[in-house]
Amino acid sequence: MYLINKLVEYDPENKTLANPISGRTIQLQLPANLCFLYLVTHPGEIISQNQLMVVGWGERNDVTTPNTFYQAILTLRNALAEVGLPRDTVKTISRRGLMLSKTTHVEVFTPTTEAVIVNKDEETVADTVIQRPVWLIITTTVLLLIVLINGVVLYKHHLTMPFSNYIPLSTGSKVGPCQPFYAPNEPMQDHYLRLLKNYPALCAENRYVFLIGYSKTERIAAFVCNNDARHDATALCTTHYFWAHEQ
Repeated sequence: MYLINKLVEYDPENKTLANPISGRTIQLQLPANLCFLYLVTHPGEIISQNQLMVVGWGERNDVTTPNTFYQAILTLRNALAEVGLPRDTVKTISRRGLMLSKTTHVEVFTPTTEAVIVNKDEETVADTVIQRPVWLIITTTVLLLIVLINGVVLYKHHLTMPFSNYIPLSTGSKVGPCQPFYAPNEPMQDHYLRLLKNYPALCAENRYVFLIGYSKTERIAAFVCNNDARHDATALCTTHYFWAHEQ
């Protein structure tokens, strides 16, 4: 296991990110987990998109589209933010690939459990210690199964709604028959407005447009969907990328 920024426990075997302070635990998709583990174990290195696609999708990387890759990385960044880590823990290096942020501190750690001290001179205490694990294991197993089932249900719901926290973008005037949204922690609203003005075709045919900006590399990604992807898991989306300085 890995401890990130002395705050979040990353368990690659179980594909989880956990914040013990907030109690928040997120389970990662397999490709996102494999890509993140590779970045964590190669600090300071810029890993190309093609290399990460091989890591995350294995033999299926030849049929994996860039859109699928970027969606997995977006989901990973959302998961990092939900457990209290910066979204740019995974940084995009323009035209080169991805890397773990240099400000991210990672250390390997092993969870510890407290030992139980038994008084061997007292037969009654010894009998209790011997008998207790039987019902304790059964109770713990049942509780873990309940938590696991609830966690899977909530996780699947969360996975299908990658834009659930996005909010409407106020344009001041109608830019087209569509509804634009952006992440509440994104500072690039001016770039978004210029983008929609310069590329009116993005807002056509009652589409839903979800915008995200990478302020460090000055890139904007526009996810254009035929339905509201915040609530509709069957919505079909296409991805468009722009350089912010060209808007």
